[in-house]
Amino acid sequence: MIKSKLSKAVLLSAMLSSAVMADTVIYPDYSLIGIEGGYTSINSDVDDYTNNTSKTVDQTVQSIGLKIGAESYNYRIFLTANYYTNPDDSYDYMGTYGAQLDYLLNVSTKVNLYLGVNAGIANMKFKAPGETTKRLISDPYYGGDAGMNLHVTKLIDIELGARLMMLDATNRKDNVVYTFNNFVTGYASIIFKYEMH
Repeated sequence: MIKSKLSKAVLLSAMLSSAVMADTVIYPDYSLIGIEGGYTSINSDVDDYTNNTSKTVDQTVQSIGLKIGAESYNYRIFLTANYYTNPDDSYDYMGTYGAQLDYLLNVSTKVNLYLGVNAGIANMKFKAPGETTKRLISDPYYGGDAGMNLHVTKLIDIELGARLMMLDATNRKDNVVYTFNNFVTGYASIIFKYEMH
């Protein structure tokens, strides 16, 4: 199931990126460095097969991220890394890293909108309540993003956006199964742009 979902995400990303690589990466207008801060809602299920109980858990955490990429008139591509704060002191770490490809809609000289796709890996290490050993998650995610860029200056953008990252990350131990379903993030970024020619 995970391999099937990852294959679909990789295929989608490859199809979209192959059409724009020459435009964005080989002949970029700008190189980009971004710093991002946001709030993320994490949805997960906890199934205890010993006691035949099941519950859904929603946690809200803060996140900080770094993204590096390139941009042409209609496209941009980022490599991304995000770190999430510990929601309840049970996590040693929680992070994601991957890639994001956006299509830019240039609606004015001061603002553009974007729609994109993302894919990567989510990593977590945590200890569940009542357990003595820690659980590890390292599974793929894929999803989409949308938002707007405000052009503060020619070389600085303020970005406001939302991102959905869907997972099928499962960890089973002692008949207790944790399944992480999705991350939903609202974020703001400052993007520094460097002219390439």
